[in-house]
Amino acid sequence: MSYAAIIFDLDNTLLNFELCERQAILGALEACGIYLDLHGISETSFLQVYETYNSKYWRQRETFSPDELIQMSYRSTLAQLDIQTDKISNLSQSFWHIFNHSAVMEPDVNEVLTALARSYRLAVITNGLVSAQLPRMQAVRIEHFFEEVVVSEAIGFAKPSPEIFHHALLRLNLTPAQVLYVGDSLKHDYAGATQVKMDFCYYNRKSQNLPQEVQPKFIISELLKLLELVN
Repeated sequence: MSYAAIIFDLDNTLLNFELCERQAILGALEACGIYLDLHGISETSFLQVYETYNSKYWRQRETFSPDELIQMSYRSTLAQLDIQTDKISNLSQSFWHIFNHSAVMEPDVNEVLTALARSYRLAVITNGLVSAQLPRMQAVRIEHFFEEVVVSEAIGFAKPSPEIFHHALLRLNLTPAQVLYVGDSLKHDYAGATQVKMDFCYYNRKSQNLPQEVQPKFIISELLKLLELVN
């Protein structure tokens, strides 16, 4: 199969979202002088409580701003763990500064992108905020590989909406048949690519079992395998 372009998802495909988020959550505590060991609390315990609240609050993202949601997550977590602070606003600001200006890549990303860029046009379609996604790519110096970076906030449509895929195709002046899309999410990436009849490569980074009805064109468990598929 010959493609003109390969489009990637960003989080948990090129960047490890969990490690990026962990780095920001804990880094903000340190920046604000809140030391978990002084309270007899492990990082793992803090992150477990934080993630419970964070998942709950982010379902209300249509009502609250990202900054408010992070403040709510810290406030509830610290209250449950009986840690007193008046720096909730500072924690949120520190979180966003760290999260928006640092990143952790998935294994072999630079090698894969360097090899693919010799033969293919590359692009990104990502859900998220422009203020976060673009600087994070710049932080790990991969932005130069991509001809187009389409962020949901910028165009008003998010995956799996077909509009965001059509927008990227329009920017690239390509048809779905000319593109391979690579992503880790069946809900957002597979569903969106399938709607626009774009071949999909599932990055099964956690080696999960797929439902029988889910049939991506390709499945890889590591990004290096992508080179074998398209070269």
